[in-house]
Amino acid sequence: MGREERLAGSVTPARVERARQESAAFVTFRARLSLDESPEAVTLYLAALADQDLSGRQMRERLRLLDLDRRLLGLRPWLQDPDVRLFLRGLLANKPVGERHSHYDPLYLELMHASVDACRVLNPDQQRALAAHLTVEATNIPATALARLRWADIHLTRQGIDIRVTSKIGRGADTTTTYTVEATPSDPRCLVAAVRALRALGGGQYVFGVEGRPIDIQWLRSRLTVADPLAPTPAQVRDQALLLIGYLAGLRTSEAMTLRQRDVEFHGRGLVLAIAGRIRLTYLPSAPDPAYDAANAWTAWLELLDEHGLLDPDGLAFHATNFRVIFSKGIRESGLNRVVHQRTEEAGLSGRFVWTSLRTGMMRTAIRNDVRSYSIAAHADLLSLGSVQRHERRENLLADGNVAGRLGL
Repeated sequence: MGREERLAGSVTPARVERARQESAAFVTFRARLSLDESPEAVTLYLAALADQDLSGRQMRERLRLLDLDRRLLGLRPWLQDPDVRLFLRGLLANKPVGERHSHYDPLYLELMHASVDACRVLNPDQQRALAAHLTVEATNIPATALARLRWADIHLTRQGIDIRVTSKIGRGADTTTTYTVEATPSDPRCLVAAVRALRALGGGQYVFGVEGRPIDIQWLRSRLTVADPLAPTPAQVRDQALLLIGYLAGLRTSEAMTLRQRDVEFHGRGLVLAIAGRIRLTYLPSAPDPAYDAANAWTAWLELLDEHGLLDPDGLAFHATNFRVIFSKGIRESGLNRVVHQRTEEAGLSGRFVWTSLRTGMMRTAIRNDVRSYSIAAHADLLSLGSVQRHERRENLLADGNVAGRLGL
């Protein structure tokens, strides 16, 4: 019995089949690039695998399968070639065996801007509160009647709105009063537009309903006491500052959670951050568009903290919030991920986004803009260029004309 036959007898049929499939994938790869069966082709194949975010253990296993198929054919394994061993050692230096990579998508600059824009859009609760405010201002309808108002009680046109309210006093007959309000299309406080927007909120037969049921009367009364229904919520103000500073500074999760108000200072027209654990100060230049300027967003957040009695140099930079309250406790990791997930979903973005998507997106955007690797590493507080180079490989797969990109790898 020959050596190859003995080897085949010691390997399970399933593993032999996997080795043949891996060899067939390698042949297809070489055919598409018109490559000979050589150590150079193997190194290109491994590089393509690395750009698929395979771990070091997975790449080594794929090479073992290629070598098993060669052994079964009586050929010399690729791992015995010095060039292949040297190349694999270099790959594993940046991708250690057992390392696990996340599969979350980067938030590029334009995606981050869309997420910031989503912070300025009225949420369903704000839409109901605005429509309720405007309705009471125009008609003086009591909150109890407002909560029971049905779509059958109103008539909407482009020119205005008719609202019919039926009331009863004592044992007398029902009295129906009709209120007519003209539309003011250019006014953000247009009652017609505000009420029309409620149709998409799933209130069923009730104008201010929630999931087909009448709105909670206590909730409605509390919203009617708010001075300005168009004012952003604390979460909306905070999230704009959080997204812009988190992206521009490439904040890690731990850095965002522990950042203090004193760590963020105004510098010229931008900001400078003294982030604990970083060797250098982090400068955030002002943006050409004031809507995406981190200094403007930070100013608005500080003013809100001051209103709530939480402006303190030693206090946390970013607090947990709800609709109207800013809590003294800081935002946690789950809260950071929730902010990114919520705002990207509201912006209509497809993909898997978490807090680290901001840091990744900052580096990938810089790579797209041909910023030098050492500048990216310095700004992101990286001690080596390895991480930047991995992002460069992944970004290059998306570039037009890239070989691996054309292969669909």
